[in-house]
Amino acid sequence: MSFLFFEITGDAAVKIQDENYTPGHSACAIQFMERRRAETHAAFFTPHLRPGMHLLDCGCGPGSITIGLARLIQPGKVVAIDRSDAQFTHGETAAEAEALRIEWKAASVYKLDFSDATFDAVFCHALLEHLSEPGLALREIFRVLKPGGFVGLRSPDWDGFLVYPDPIEVREALRHYRGLQEASGGDTLAGRKLATHCRAANFEKVQASATYEVYPDASLIAEYLAWRLEQGPTSDNPGREHGQNLRTWSRHPDASFAQAWGEAMAWRS
Repeated sequence: MSFLFFEITGDAAVKIQDENYTPGHSACAIQFMERRRAETHAAFFTPHLRPGMHLLDCGCGPGSITIGLARLIQPGKVVAIDRSDAQFTHGETAAEAEALRIEWKAASVYKLDFSDATFDAVFCHALLEHLSEPGLALREIFRVLKPGGFVGLRSPDWDGFLVYPDPIEVREALRHYRGLQEASGGDTLAGRKLATHCRAANFEKVQASATYEVYPDASLIAEYLAWRLEQGPTSDNPGREHGQNLRTWSRHPDASFAQAWGEAMAWRS
């Protein structure tokens, strides 16, 4: 058994220390994430899975995607990690009800507490866009993958949103939220860069794709964004106005929001 953890020092360490998960772990955020399923949000990844695999799900959130992945690889095992274990209750309950083999752990993707070449596959959904050093995370993922193993990544690209109607008030609200994420060390254009990050981490057979997620009810995405925008420290916080503008927009009979997602599959030789 060997562990080849790398030490993070200098500017990279400072950036990581300053990272902040923009959506937070509120009940609103968790409820929003629980809508996600492997069938819809991991469709580019699931055809590569097979029964009996050992899979790592990085940034699993409440585990609604994790559950679907575990079904596809049973009797194999999923290890699901996230920085906050406060989100695991939903996933733990669902996994127990179906007798799925899932281990839930609070952990950092920058320092995975697993031996080299442990997993057949790794999945990361909506994670890399919140990291200031995605390349370092992918090096750790590469390390824990077995030779011949693969990773599946999916992250949004904020330049690809389709929003209608598109008044200046909504554009300003989205710009403000985008600024919060970038100030926290994230990259709102991460979706288009996934293949590049994979190659830089020595992955091979890199395959890039992209999809759109269309929200069936505009109020879902409006409330998710508005809640975070309104968490300012003072009553004159402009985020409060932005949040209200998003909610007003979502009540328009033709309101629609489509989110662009970049995807990448890559293999370790």
